[in-house]
Amino acid sequence: MSGEVFLIAALAGAGAVVAVGFASRTAIAGTTLALEGVSALGEHMNGVVARAEESHREACAWGAAASGVLDRNARLAVLAEACARTPGGDGPAALLPEPLTPAGMAAAELLRWCGETDERLRRVDGELTGLNAAALTTTVFDDLIRALGGDGHAGSAAELAELLAALPEAPQAWRNEGAARDLAETLDRVLGRLTAHVSAQDLDAIRAAARRVGAAAGPAEARTRVVDVRHRVQLANQAATGRRARALEAARLLHALRLDAPAEYDQVKAGLAEVVAGRADLEYGLRAEARAACEAVVAAADRAHVRASLLGALGDLGYRVEEGFETLQPVRLAKQGWEQHAVQLVLTEEGGVRSAVVRTADGADADAAREQEWCDAFDQARARLSAEGVDTSVERLVPPGSRPAPRVRPRGALPRRLTRARERDRPE
Repeated sequence: MSGEVFLIAALAGAGAVVAVGFASRTAIAGTTLALEGVSALGEHMNGVVARAEESHREACAWGAAASGVLDRNARLAVLAEACARTPGGDGPAALLPEPLTPAGMAAAELLRWCGETDERLRRVDGELTGLNAAALTTTVFDDLIRALGGDGHAGSAAELAELLAALPEAPQAWRNEGAARDLAETLDRVLGRLTAHVSAQDLDAIRAAARRVGAAAGPAEARTRVVDVRHRVQLANQAATGRRARALEAARLLHALRLDAPAEYDQVKAGLAEVVAGRADLEYGLRAEARAACEAVVAAADRAHVRASLLGALGDLGYRVEEGFETLQPVRLAKQGWEQHAVQLVLTEEGGVRSAVVRTADGADADAAREQEWCDAFDQARARLSAEGVDTSVERLVPPGSRPAPRVRPRGALPRRLTRARERDRPE
C-alpha cells in the first residue's frame, strides 16, 4: 500500500473503556462483548493470539459482572430516594451500601459484591413495604374513626372494630363488633399488600375508597366497598411496578451521564434526577434525550480510546507525535531516521482511522520504502490493538509506491515521544 490506510476500529469490550464509556453503553442497551477473532501474523504471533483469546474471555466475564454492578447501583439510587420520602425510612436507608465503581476490580469481587448487595436490597425493600403499608393502614383507620364521629386511635383491626362498634353514629355495618372485626381485618390485609413505590395520587385514591367503607349502610355494601379498595391497591401496585422500572432506567442513564457527560447535558440530568426521586415519570421525550446523550458520550469515549490505544501501540514501535500536533486533527507522526517523511492520522467521527505517509522535505529518500515500512509497522500495531480489545478491519489499502507521497508543510519542532497510558481500567 502507498501508506494510505482506511481502518475501521471497534471496541471489543476490554476493561480499559470502562472509566469513560462502559456505564453509558450499558445504560443504552446492555453491553455486547464480542471479539470476532485475531488473525495470526505468522508463527511468531501465536502467543499474541492466545493472549488475546484469554483476554476476551476475561473481558466477557468482567463485563457481565460490571453490568450487574451498574444494575445494583441503579436499584440503590431508587431505594435511597424511596427511603428518604418514607416516614421512618432512615432505618432501612442505613442498611444500603454505597454504590460501587467497577473499574479496577476483578470479576469475582464484583460478583461477590452483587450477591451481598442483593440481600440488603431485598431486606430494605421489604422493610419499606412494611413501613408504607403500616402508615397507610394507620391513616385509613384514623380516617374511619374521624368520619364516624370518634376521636380515638386504633393500633389494630380489633381495636378499630371495638371503637367503631361503640360509636353512636356508626352505620349498621359497624355496630356488630364481630362483623366489624371481620371488615376491619379484611381491610387491614388488603392495605398490607401495598408496595413501597406507590404514588401519592394513588395513595389518596385508596384513602378515599377506604373512607367510603365506613359510610356503607350495611355489611353487604361494606364488603363491596372493601373489594373496591382491593382493586385500587392492585392497580396502584401495578402502576408502581411500571414507575419503578422507569425509575431504574432513569437511574442507569443518570449514572452514565454523571460519569461522562459534559455540562451541555445538565438539564437532561436534572430531569432524570426528578424521575429517580419519584417526583416525575420518565416521559418519552426525556428518555429519547437521555439515550441520545449516552450515545454521544459512548461515541466520544470510543474515539478517545481508539486514539490513545493506537498512538500508544505506534509509540512502542518508534513513532512519535510531532510537537504541536498533540490535540490537532490530523495527528502527525515522525520517526527516528525519517528526515523527509512523516505519517498523518485522522480519526473520523464514525470511528474510522485514516493514515498516509506524507513528504515533509525534498530529498532522495524513496516514498515507497517509507510507505512499506509504515505498512509493516501498522500491521504490528493492529495486532497489539487486538490483544488490548480493539478489533480492527482494513477497509482500503493503496499499494506502496503507486503514487507520490503528498507534500506537506515541514515542522521545525522536534517530535515528542508518545507516553503509553498505563493506568487503564482492565479486568484482572
